[in-house]
Amino acid sequence: MTTEKDSSKLLAEGLLQHYEPDLKKIQQQLSKLSTKQKDVLKQVENENMKFTTMNANELNSMFVMIKEYHQRLVNVKKEMNILSERSSRLKKRALRLQEHKQKEALENAHYQEAQLKREENLIAKTDPNSKVS
Repeated sequence: MTTEKDSSKLLAEGLLQHYEPDLKKIQQQLSKLSTKQKDVLKQVENENMKFTTMNANELNSMFVMIKEYHQRLVNVKKEMNILSERSSRLKKRALRLQEHKQKEALENAHYQEAQLKREENLIAKTDPNSKVS
């Protein structure tokens, strides 16, 4: 019977050694979480006290201000979208114009090269076999 008690005691100690570090770590994390929750609760209570002490006029003016700022934000977003669309259209147009200019420059270079070849062909060539007296 003593061996059963000893083995059960050893088994219990082994389990305790295996799980104790993890459980202590979890306990510390829960303690930190509890502290943070208390801090957040205090902040919420403070904010709640601010709103309960404000009178109705202050609250109404605050909500009017919130609506006004929200409308301003919506207008700014619309304006930004419009400017973004314009910008992208202008970039596309500039790219098309640049491609067109490059194409024209290439055509001009080919034309000038062709003109130069025609002029060279028109220039009288001397025959190396002919003798000038």
